[in-house]
Amino acid sequence: MNLNIPETYYFETSEPVFNNVETMDVFLNYHLDIDSEILLDDGTYVEILHKGVRYGVHASGNGDFCNHKIEFEELESE
Repeated sequence: MNLNIPETYYFETSEPVFNNVETMDVFLNYHLDIDSEILLDDGTYVEILHKGVRYGVHASGNGDFCNHKIEFEELESE
């Protein structure tokens, strides 16, 4: 998977995901680049280090239980 951080990332699941904590879990386990490091995990919000830049990452739904949205916020560069 090659994310275009900091663009908003959209994905679908074949099974319903009923809350944003589960959405973040699916994103972290199946969509996040292997080269990204998770620095903080607080349920629907995580902080990652990706290519030398620290990002705040927010999970939410995108219309229904099978469509999801991940938004990135640049926090700082190393």
